[in-house]
Amino acid sequence: MWGFIDKRGDLVIPYKYEGAVDFSEGRALVKKEGKWGYINEFDIMVITPEYEEAHNFSEGLAKVKVDGRYGYIDTVGRVVAEPRFEKAEPFSEGLASVKINGRWGYIDKEGTMVIEPRYDRAFGFSNGLALVVMDGKGGFIKKNGDEFIEPRFEMAEGFSDGLALVALDGEFAYLDRFGEAKLKIDFDGARHFKEGAAAFTENGQQGFINRQGLIIVQPEFDEVGDFSEDLASVRVGDKWGFVNKRGEVVIEPQFRTAVSFSNGLSIVELGNGEWGYINKKGNFVWKSYE
Repeated sequence: MWGFIDKRGDLVIPYKYEGAVDFSEGRALVKKEGKWGYINEFDIMVITPEYEEAHNFSEGLAKVKVDGRYGYIDTVGRVVAEPRFEKAEPFSEGLASVKINGRWGYIDKEGTMVIEPRYDRAFGFSNGLALVVMDGKGGFIKKNGDEFIEPRFEMAEGFSDGLALVALDGEFAYLDRFGEAKLKIDFDGARHFKEGAAAFTENGQQGFINRQGLIIVQPEFDEVGDFSEDLASVRVGDKWGFVNKRGEVVIEPQFRTAVSFSNGLSIVELGNGEWGYINKKGNFVWKSYE
């Protein structure tokens, strides 16, 4: 059974749910009798468990699944978009990408289709722009649906930290919100920026660069996560630990898996079905086996 702990590891909501997900916007997903609903921080069931699938709230709305289709509800459970979509994404900057009849478009918070479904894939808005895919090529659109950069990139990621990673003719570059190449890089691979740092790959190893393109964490790890709360998870062999933006290992690789820090805590797996929460010093505040 699942419950909830506070930052000190004290149990504040008892183990009584079949499933549970962290709080978001004052609501937490819980599973009861095979269905998902939402509680508030006082453990009051504010949205009845009736959904076969449900997700965290984003901008006051959450996507839920009913009879195999997705729709959206608000924080009191009112349906704002009837479940009619094949797939759906969280709201960002007032719009959500949805798939219907095999194509992706965008709805507003009233559930109105404001950008007609015509894309192979569509992602969330950031800095007023969204990544869309047509015929295997990535491009960007504005919130009114107008094309900002035509789909022509072999690889593209959405805007994060004000920059978007694209690849054209095998070369990587980060575009700013004006569509200008702010930074060009010459690595085997790269990822989006998060908290001013972006992961890159060179000779099979991963590290991080800053927004000027300077290496701040040397490529000496088998795999890395994104920075969150100034720390990033890193893998050496089959063990995960954490580094800071100076490239210093602050928590030695010792876990089977490690999730990015949130509210000062990280979920880690030790193996044999044993999990726990650690703080930024690497000390356990809660263990599943105690």
